[in-house]
Amino acid sequence: MLASVFTAVGSAKPDAIVAPDGSGQFTSLQDAISAAPMRTDPAAPAWVILVKPGTYRERIYVQRERGNIHVLGEDATTTIVSYDLHANLPGPDGKPIGTFRTPTLQIDGDGMIWENITIANSAGPVGQALALRADGDRLVFRHCRFLGWQDTLLLNRGRHYFVDCTIEGHVDFIFGAATAFFDHCAIRCLRDGYITAASTPKGAAHGFVFADCTITGAEGVKTYLGRPWRDFAQTVFLRTEMSAAVRPEGWHNWNKPHAEQTTFYAEFGSTGPGANPSARVAWAHTLTAEDAADLTPAHVLGGADGWDPVAGAERASVSRESPTTSATTTDAAPPPRRPGITRIVLVGDSTVTDRSGWGRGFKQLLGPGAECINTALGGRSSKSFRGEGHWEPALALRGDYYLIQFGHNDQPGKGPKRETDPDTTFAQNLARYVDEVRAIGAEPVLLTSLTRRNFDPANPGRILSTLTPYANAAKRVAREKAVPLIDLHARSIALCEAWGPERTAALNPRKPNSQDPDTTHLDANGSTIFAQLVVDDLRQAVPALAFILQTAPQPGNRP
Repeated sequence: MLASVFTAVGSAKPDAIVAPDGSGQFTSLQDAISAAPMRTDPAAPAWVILVKPGTYRERIYVQRERGNIHVLGEDATTTIVSYDLHANLPGPDGKPIGTFRTPTLQIDGDGMIWENITIANSAGPVGQALALRADGDRLVFRHCRFLGWQDTLLLNRGRHYFVDCTIEGHVDFIFGAATAFFDHCAIRCLRDGYITAASTPKGAAHGFVFADCTITGAEGVKTYLGRPWRDFAQTVFLRTEMSAAVRPEGWHNWNKPHAEQTTFYAEFGSTGPGANPSARVAWAHTLTAEDAADLTPAHVLGGADGWDPVAGAERASVSRESPTTSATTTDAAPPPRRPGITRIVLVGDSTVTDRSGWGRGFKQLLGPGAECINTALGGRSSKSFRGEGHWEPALALRGDYYLIQFGHNDQPGKGPKRETDPDTTFAQNLARYVDEVRAIGAEPVLLTSLTRRNFDPANPGRILSTLTPYANAAKRVAREKAVPLIDLHARSIALCEAWGPERTAALNPRKPNSQDPDTTHLDANGSTIFAQLVVDDLRQAVPALAFILQTAPQPGNRP
């Protein structure tokens, strides 16, 4: 298990090991953190602490001088840090200690990563009892569980990124003044109450953003999405599946009618029984698709230093052993080359990524003679991928082949930093990518955009695509530059039309009967299916790669 964990984070070995049985250097996680070097430079390598399974009954405090630490458990269900302070306990002066002195984990340091850990306050439903108090900046939590009842998470200041986490509670259990992005998280309501209580400062660009999350509740539970702890609270839910636990009105004003004029509570693409836009309070907002598309982790959390936690997460997941490596485009040094291994670099938008595109399926279809590094990033266009500084590090990976696909975010409505014209700037950008790949001695392969799976209401058997001008531009550049081309746009349309609306709907990450299905991105099955189209055409377009390209074991899913 240890080897697989560190393959996942790309670290040859931990700097320290915590184990309850004494097999590591420490039996206390607090002792391991207190012994870590004082590294406040975000460019310095993180100090990695491996925490072996066990229940650690202790309170953890991370001082400001000891940020830049990666705390890594093997499994959140078996690696647990728990304590049980609550606000009504008497302190040394005999008075109640209050909410802010109860956290099981308090982080003042910047740049920490916590992964595969449960942080629990086990005091129970006895009042305010924090599992986490976050006062640092640029904190990342992956595959973690946060367990409590009232006030589980106090996000007091800074910027924080939660991905694939589980958060439990019942009253104001995600609260505070920080800016936080919750990506594919599971929110579970234990009793009637309120999920969020933001205290976003006046003038702040963002408060709490929940994207592609789920909200569930114990039997009979009813909850509000949020109420304003302070008057300028901001909370947004994007594409969140809401169970019947969510009250129809959605939001509560905390008996402060004036706060209805100053808060910003909004939704986009909510699904499930708790998604009820017609019944929401009149002072809540519904975002447009364009507004929602701008709320990416990089946009919400970027700040003055341009922090992109998704790129950071991809960098931390680089494997130095796996032949299907994933890496970010911001790595200072590329992974070392292995003799006899063909390196394929993927470049593009979210429909190419491992998380929501065909990238993960593509990696599964490569044989042992290849490695794949996916530098694709959600929300990027042929213009912004270069403009934000992701292209040069991708070139520095020195791949043998570069598969390049853009178009979705080049379309009108994406804003001046991303939009391009298919006949001029888009084509020029692709041509430049081609030239620069060839300049390093590598071979470029252009792909047209994966279609959106939207059927024409007037002709239900036909896909209605807005990407055709960009697909045509890519084909023209391929002809003019004599570049191998994979017409994924045409191939994906043909597949969807052959399958029809009902069968195609099963490829959407959302349920087929969802109020707002995601017809752009892919779940794991869809990733494999469309990756097979890429591999089939790549085998023909670049015969030299045929020996490392495989076929998915589900022939019934292929066109």
